[in-house]
Amino acid sequence: MKLFNSFIFAVVALPTLVFAGEPVNEMCPFTGNPVNPMVTAQVGDDSVAFCCGGCLSGFKKWDDARKVAYVAEQKAANAKPELAVTTPYLLDTCPVTGKPLDSMGEVVMEVINGREVRFCCAGCPTQFKADKEAKFKEIDAKMITQQLPYYPIDTCVVSGEKLDSKGASIDFIYGNRLFRTCCNDCKAEFLENPAKFVPELDEAIIKAQKKGYPLDYCIVGRGPLDGMGGPDFMIVGNRLVQLCCGGCIPKVLKDPLKVFAEIDSGKK
Repeated sequence: MKLFNSFIFAVVALPTLVFAGEPVNEMCPFTGNPVNPMVTAQVGDDSVAFCCGGCLSGFKKWDDARKVAYVAEQKAANAKPELAVTTPYLLDTCPVTGKPLDSMGEVVMEVINGREVRFCCAGCPTQFKADKEAKFKEIDAKMITQQLPYYPIDTCVVSGEKLDSKGASIDFIYGNRLFRTCCNDCKAEFLENPAKFVPELDEAIIKAQKKGYPLDYCIVGRGPLDGMGGPDFMIVGNRLVQLCCGGCIPKVLKDPLKVFAEIDSGKK
């Protein structure tokens, strides 16, 4: 079983498929088996390897954004000891107009201060940036309310002490994800090196949410969770998503709220 953290990706180039050198992945995105470094596809300047020609053919059917996102996920996962803790925008309304994100047509996404923010139209990002400190406070308050029910521990993510040991917990959003500390000193320590503290929280989320996970199939691939060597665990906004393989990650990132809705619909 593998644990995947959620990442923000920007599509920067269209891939052309050719044979290349050192691949970004060690396991095939379709089967989860070790790759054959001679069976590869080129995505921009990077190479993706597969266990067989059939999986290579399947990769060629992916759209450009999914290919680039997969490469970015593999490169981020290999960039040790760095650990990305960013999460997609998890609200269903525009932070400027308050309207549903799809109310004006295609959703607009921008990365602002290292965080993904989604808008209902192309005119909203400029308005957001004009007062971004206040706007971030508004969306942070909503994200804290949204994610708090799924937060798995009542102890400080840094010190391990009870969250109320010094009066009241410090709840804050980092990379669109909720973290909780017992005091501002611990918050400052977290912000100096977030990667140090995330794995333990991820394990707590898996432990708390795995037992009651309502789906026995991959929410993206639709097949059994162990169909490709999984289940693999992905944490999105302090929620567990179980997948059959790493190749399914980009679709979760594209529409995480749709994924959450299907998981919730499976609860009895």
